[in-house]
Amino acid sequence: MMNPDEQLKHLTKQLDLTADQQAQIKPLLESQQQQAMQLHQDQSLSQQDRRSKMMAIHTDTKSKIEAVLNDTQKQKYEEMQAKMQE
Repeated sequence: MMNPDEQLKHLTKQLDLTADQQAQIKPLLESQQQQAMQLHQDQSLSQQDRRSKMMAIHTDTKSKIEAVLNDTQKQKYEEMQAKMQE
């Protein structure tokens, strides 16, 4: 999995993010990574619970990122996400 800086670089390249958008998206990616790491360390959860929580974190981050994007970028971002699901 890419770290937040690599993810941001990738998104910037793919979506042509402005500096302002990058500044807004970076903390979202960092927060997602932090939550994922905490989740990974939580041994009290079953694998299924952990997976569904991870999906929730991902979905939450995705919608926050989309709120920062313009329509063209949003469409491209959704296509990228769909490709990752394949």
